[in-house]
Amino acid sequence: MIVKMLIEKYILDKNDKPVNVNQLLDYATLCYVNNQLTIWQYKSLVKELMLRGATKPEFYFEELTPELTLQ
Repeated sequence: MIVKMLIEKYILDKNDKPVNVNQLLDYATLCYVNNQLTIWQYKSLVKELMLRGATKPEFYFEELTPELTLQ
């Protein structure tokens, strides 16, 4: 799937145009989670959208390291 097709799908589903590439990135993620995109399609779209300026939220990159307590 190319970005143009993702935009068309977004418009059909939402009855509105995406405001920015971050909305498309969120929508692509939603489509992937709902099994509407393969992993290869998703990775390709994410790469293209990132090249176009999309960013993931800051909390996405936080590393959670659970504390281990040995007793």
